[in-house]
Amino acid sequence: MSAATLTAEPGGEASGEITVRNSGSVVDQFDCEVVGDAAGWAVVEPPTVSLFPGAEERVTVRFNPPRDYRVRAGAVAFGVKITPQQDPEGSTVEEGIIEVTSFVDTTAELLPRTTRARGRRRARHELALDNRGNAPVKADLHAADADEMLTFSIEPPELIAEPGQAVFARVGVRAKKRFWRGQPQTHPFQVVVEPRDGVPLAVDGTMLQEAVLPKWLPKALLALLLLAALLVALWFALLRPALESAARTAAEEEAKELRSEQAAIGAQAAAAEETAAAAEETAAAAEETASEIADSGGGGGGDVPANTRDLGDPFDFRLARSVVAGAKGEAIFTVPNRQTLSLTDILLQNPSADRGVLQVVRRTPESDAILLEVRLENFRDLDYHFVSPVVFQAGNDVVAVIDCKNKGAKACNAAAYFSGFVAERARGADSSGG
Repeated sequence: MSAATLTAEPGGEASGEITVRNSGSVVDQFDCEVVGDAAGWAVVEPPTVSLFPGAEERVTVRFNPPRDYRVRAGAVAFGVKITPQQDPEGSTVEEGIIEVTSFVDTTAELLPRTTRARGRRRARHELALDNRGNAPVKADLHAADADEMLTFSIEPPELIAEPGQAVFARVGVRAKKRFWRGQPQTHPFQVVVEPRDGVPLAVDGTMLQEAVLPKWLPKALLALLLLAALLVALWFALLRPALESAARTAAEEEAKELRSEQAAIGAQAAAAEETAAAAEETAAAAEETASEIADSGGGGGGDVPANTRDLGDPFDFRLARSVVAGAKGEAIFTVPNRQTLSLTDILLQNPSADRGVLQVVRRTPESDAILLEVRLENFRDLDYHFVSPVVFQAGNDVVAVIDCKNKGAKACNAAAYFSGFVAERARGADSSGG
């Protein structure tokens, strides 16, 4: 190769020469091509040469890097591959470097596109810096107005734009003074973009400062005053007399209703006196009947009804269990030895609105029998009352089974309350199950 390093400007051309020599013993053709990152914008002329043994020929390699941000500035390695047609596996590559110079193509724009922002004291813009060059751009941002009526805040004050990238900065504009009334005031200003390596760019902007009191406010206040005066006139001319007349009519009707109610109350009082007298007569007759029954030897059997006295002593308990979502848990009560449990009432509780299934099970040594099965989402409190009690023998288990189907990590906290009677069994009686 005539030169190992070449320099090319984007949009321009650079070239070099390569000497191709046939060191074989037969006539052969050699294909020449550029490989590597520069292959897309490089050619070899001519692309094929024919050589006798020992002969040589020079070919030209031309580089035309495009003026595009995708071709980055700096050193680009390349290779020229020479492939003999008689012996493709005997190809060789001559390597080199082409230095691509940088070019600057930077634009700046102030948004909104109208370059005008409204505000009574403050306005906001956005500066867009677009780098279409092939090297990074680092720029400082400054803003100023010729009349010195504004102050500025720029965030960030420095922008770095990679090739093909657009970056943005927020430009805050604040008027030093406010005015109360009048036409909007226009304040022109400039934002200057100063690249570290390049020509500064100036972007024009305008702030349209509005008065603190909008121009429609006096008209609105006048309209409100006129409306208030009209409402006052309507009140005294129409509404107040109508309301007073309606109030008198309503008072008269209410007085009539009160007189009617008083008459009805007097009639009810007379009827109540008659009913009380009849009740006294009935009570006296009942006392006479009770005395006759007592004299004849009749009597009651105590405060407990006859159908429950045989079941034993009143008894209640509660089964509760906290079960994590997706799991199943149990709460168990075991009937003590030589006792019989007769359940007459069951209250199921789901105070947390859990989801899942609640079962009441009679468990014996032989099997489990499901007595109740309900879905938790169908109730908050659910009670059952039995004419014939549910009987559990000694050694049986009363089991509350909770199958929690809550979503997420919420645990189920359902419970069951049981009430009934417990009675002692005779010693030696069967307690294996019921």
